[in-house]
Amino acid sequence: MSVWENKERMLEYRNRGNHAKAMRIARRIGDESEAVRWDADNIPNWEEAKTRLHQKYGRKLDPHKS
Repeated sequence: MSVWENKERMLEYRNRGNHAKAMRIARRIGDESEAVRWDADNIPNWEEAKTRLHQKYGRKLDPHKS
């Protein structure tokens, strides 16, 4: 999970340098890279973040996996 001050800063990081290079490589070697973005007034906990990710991709959350 990463948390950003605003969307513009997140996009600047995402689209430049080592992160952009790593994402290009990740697309070639894996097919399960997923992301979800939402605006919030506070930082979500891991459970909320996992629930949102699973909801976006239509998967059921397995309570036995972390």
